[in-house]
Amino acid sequence: MTGTTGAQGSHQAPLLDVDVDGALVRLRARYDPGLVEEIKRLPGRRFVAQRTEWVVPARRGALVALAGLLVERGDRATLSDRARRRLQRHGPGLGLSEDEFAIHAAPHPRRLERIRALPERRWLAQGRCWQLPATRAGALALTALIDDGELVATPAATARLAQLIAPRPPAPERHDPGGQTHRASPMPHWRHVTRGPVFAANPRRRELIEGVGWCVRVRVDPAHRRARPAQ
Repeated sequence: MTGTTGAQGSHQAPLLDVDVDGALVRLRARYDPGLVEEIKRLPGRRFVAQRTEWVVPARRGALVALAGLLVERGDRATLSDRARRRLQRHGPGLGLSEDEFAIHAAPHPRRLERIRALPERRWLAQGRCWQLPATRAGALALTALIDDGELVATPAATARLAQLIAPRPPAPERHDPGGQTHRASPMPHWRHVTRGPVFAANPRRRELIEGVGWCVRVRVDPAHRRARPAQ
């Protein structure tokens, strides 16, 4: 869960102020057509004209939806301490920022253990969130977390996950002098080796990735592949 407090934040003024008052979440929004449409989709929301604010019941369904909205908005929202604690406890979210996934989740032991097993994940203390690059292996593991109810993804994150786990067209083939055929991706990527000499020779590098199994990750960059000497 991201947000700014006081004078902190980016050079852009926050669009949304969030506070919790008993059983209600109070939202004060600067006028922004896109933000207003997102608020209107929150369960149970209503506009209080006398106070020029939106109120949302502080129930799990609404809190999860609001958490997703805040993950999308990032530092364009300001949260009070009460709102931050309530949303972190009841509204874990998975968002997408600059083609990296961001996980804002309460520190539940089971969830934390599974997040730490995600490939290439890292903790950002300043944003108080986990981030990981948008890779196929990461998307498979995140989808498993979502299916188990551990995370709720924003629409943008859901669409990116679907792209990453969709079946891919066959990679172009290349032939070596021995006549063997190989498929090679033209882009740098991680290869998850689940058997063979590399897997057998690196027992300490083995890791369990959901959707892949026990593997050794090998970084492949075709641009750095050395040309084979002429036979």
